[in-house]
Formats: sequence, structure tokens, C-alpha cells
Amino acid sequence: MDIATIFLQSVERYPKHTALIFEEQRWTYADWYNRVCRFAQALADLGVRPSDRVAFYVTTSENSVTTYFATQMLGAVAVPLNFRLAAGEVAYTLSDSGARILVYGRSLTESVLQVQQRLKSVHDYISCAYDAVNVPDGHHHFDTLVEQAVDIHPPRPVPSGDQLSALVYTSGTTGRPKGVMHSHDNDIAIAMNCVMEYGLQPTDVALHIAPLYHVGGMQAFFIPHLMVGGTNVVEGRYEALKTLETIQAHRVTTLFAVPTQIQEMLFHPRFREFDVSSLRMITTGGAAIAATTMRNVINEFCPNIFNGYGMTEASLTLLLRPQDALKHLGSVGKPTLISQCRIIPNDPERDITPEQTVAQGEIGQLIVRGPQAMQGYWNNPSETANKLKRGWVYTGDLMRQDADGFYHFHGRSDDMIVSGGENIYPREVEEILYRCPGVREAAVIGLPDPKWGAVVTAFIVASDSALTVKTVDTFCRSSGDLASFKRPRRIVFVDELPINPSGKVLKRELLAQYAQEAVA
Repeated sequence: MDIATIFLQSVERYPKHTALIFEEQRWTYADWYNRVCRFAQALADLGVRPSDRVAFYVTTSENSVTTYFATQMLGAVAVPLNFRLAAGEVAYTLSDSGARILVYGRSLTESVLQVQQRLKSVHDYISCAYDAVNVPDGHHHFDTLVEQAVDIHPPRPVPSGDQLSALVYTSGTTGRPKGVMHSHDNDIAIAMNCVMEYGLQPTDVALHIAPLYHVGGMQAFFIPHLMVGGTNVVEGRYEALKTLETIQAHRVTTLFAVPTQIQEMLFHPRFREFDVSSLRMITTGGAAIAATTMRNVINEFCPNIFNGYGMTEASLTLLLRPQDALKHLGSVGKPTLISQCRIIPNDPERDITPEQTVAQGEIGQLIVRGPQAMQGYWNNPSETANKLKRGWVYTGDLMRQDADGFYHFHGRSDDMIVSGGENIYPREVEEILYRCPGVREAAVIGLPDPKWGAVVTAFIVASDSALTVKTVDTFCRSSGDLASFKRPRRIVFVDELPINPSGKVLKRELLAQYAQEAVA
């Protein structure tokens, strides 16, 4: 099996079913398949062959998904790029991946022209401009290529399961982005995992507000809905009000949104004006949700909410299911149907084997294994060797498992705070803060301190304007679940936390902004 075959099967089973909705346009599976084939032929005419890399630097749109599946039709490799990247970052990724083609969005022309000045390895540039008049000299126009394609059934090689389907670049929170190699087997396993876990059906209408250049958006949400013949509603740019309007207008049944987005919609002053009763499932991840917010989501937004944990290297690995959402709030659940998980001692100086697991309740590094695990990092054997050992992905994420078998996330191993010789895990402090009334979001880091080495610092987004530093400190002191040395010694109120598109808080940005001030 390969991704193109999965697509073709849905076309054969549901040819007249609506496959895609974008900006008031609708395509049935048969119509969209025809468009994908035409663009695949256009790519073939430009010289794209099996295993060639085709990059796309496009906002979430019909163009982005059509490009993705056209590459699969040719046995080529999709390279989705974050449309928020600067020209230099795009140039680096294109050079690293060896992409032959770059498809780019209509609003990104200026950035692409800068890329073109820096880089000579890309053969062809394809603009998604509304019309050919606005396309730079020497560049192709997406829709014109589709319209002019002569043979709409290009030769379709059937790749083996271990051949590359996509290079998905990490968000680069710990240095240069790395190209994570996904095979067809990997991505089909991810999709089937999500189909089974979420109980997806052909009648489902999925709303896509998550970026499709991420595994969470494409492999773990779009492809699963395509696999079952569902309808995919693609929203080019997330806005809380627009999303609520779309849910009502299209009777959306399934939604993937990060906690920040869920809270923005739920607390929007016009939330109650919209009928969101069609939603049967929301899936989220990347950050914690306060208990009061979770109850509000279940009671007012959607009764079934899944909270998942995953990564580009292994996709959805742990899942907190709706029946456990409140009872085990703060947990990231248990392993998904295709995942094996273990927790081993977190000791970067030793080569820890998968058999050397920690005791129950002890914090250690999570390692995972399953058919969804990546093939490795593109052109990076040393990082691959660090991450993939004995068939397991060594995540670098700190976890503990409670007596009921639920996993609890305690942050990245490099986020650990050492204060006065004591190891402090930011996540356990954050979990206490999320229980404090009036706290909407919280992030904890260690800021430099001449006496203690680092001081525990909490950044808080308040849902109640009356919340004060003293109130938060009193809550932490009286919680009974936080040792004195772990209590935040500094509390900073902010309007918002810096996050990446997958909802993860960018603690490096907080550290960079406040570290110098702390030393001074």
C-alpha cells in the first residue's frame, strides 16, 4: 500500500462524495482526483520523477493538499514547509532536502524571490497566484499548468512501503530543523491508527485549522479522513470567529485544534450565537488545559475531547480518551493501538537500553516503538543514531507513569531546571498552576540566578483580571503538592505565551527575552 493507492480507493468507493471544501469551492472525490492527476502530469512534464523532492511553501489551502497528493501519484517525496518561515530558513530547508520544485503561495512571492537569489538548486518555481498576470518572470502558474495538462493519467509507479512519502521538517526548537523521513508504511500506519482511535466514518466532516505542513495536520488528521471517504473543510487562516461560523455552516463533526485555539473559541464573546452541536469529537495536544476549561469544553463545546501526545518522529503515540478526560486531567493518556512505550532513566552520559525501565511513578525519558516511527533524519546519520536505537525512538521527553497506567508529561529533558542543586521539572509546577483559579495558561522556565544557579519563574496568562502574584503564590504554598524549592520565586503576567503552530510553548523565546534582565 502507498498513499496514492489510499486516495484512489476512496475515489473508487465515494466518487460523488464531497472530498474537499475551500473558499466556497467544492470538489467531489472524482473531481479532485482529476485535478490532482492533472497537476501530477504537470510536475512530470517539468521533469519530476520517483523519489524527487517537491517542496510546497503554501498556506493551508487546496493548493497545498493538491500538491501533496500529486507528489504521491508520481512516487515523489513531499516536502511541506512552514509558510511562516523567513527566506533564509526556506533556502536552508530547500538546500538540505534537495528539492527540485517549489510550489509557493500567492502571499509569499517576495520571500520566494529572495530565496531564488540565495539558491540555484531549485529547477522550477510554481506560483499559486489568482491569475498568471501576477506571476514573476520565469515562474509557472499553478492553475495554468493544471488546465494545460494534456495527459491527465501520468504513469503511476507503486512504491514499496519503505520508500519515502514525505520529508517533514521539525520546528527547530532545539537548533536547525531536521528532515524527518516518513515512508509510505509510516504514514499509512499513522492514518489507520487515527481512523481506529477516533472511530472515523465516511459521514465525518473534518475542519482543518491546523497547519498541513505538520504531521498532526496532514498525516494524523487529513489523510485519515481521506482514507475513510470523509469530507475535508480547509480553512486558510485560523480566526476564532471564522472557525465558529464554519463549524455551523458545514455541520463539522471533527476538529483538531490546539488548546489555545479551543479556549479562544470557547471564551469568544459571540460563542453562544453559534450552533456547534454537530461536533462529535475534538482532538487536541501540545499543552495542558485547565480543569475548569476542560469542563466547559465538555459541557458547552463538545462532549468528546481527546488529548494526544506525539512528535514528528512518531506521530500520535499517547492518547487521553474522552471517558478519562476529567478523571485523569493533566495526563496524556495511554499508548495508542499501534504504539509501545517505556520510560527509562534520563542519563545522557549512559547508553540506556529499553529493558532498563524506571520504577512506577519515577520520572524518566520516554521511548516509543511502532510502525509509525520514522526512518531517520535526512542526511543526518549522527542525529539518527542518537534518536533511533535498537528499534526505539528516544524522544528526549520526560514522563512518568502513574498507578493506573496513565502517562504524565514533565517537559523536555533540556527544559529541566537545576536550582540550588535540586532537579525541578517545569511540567509538575505548571500542573499546579493550572489548578489555580484565574490561570488560563502557564509556562515555567529557569532564569539565571547568581545564588541558586537558576530560579523557577512562572509566566501566566490570566483569565481573571483580578488575579495577583500574591494569589498565585498563596495557592502554590497551600496546594500540598509542591515542595517549597519548586515554588516559583518569580511570577510574570503576560498577555500571551509564544507558541509554534503546533501549540507548543517556545520557552527558548521566554528565556531569551528575560534571561538578560534576570542577570542584571
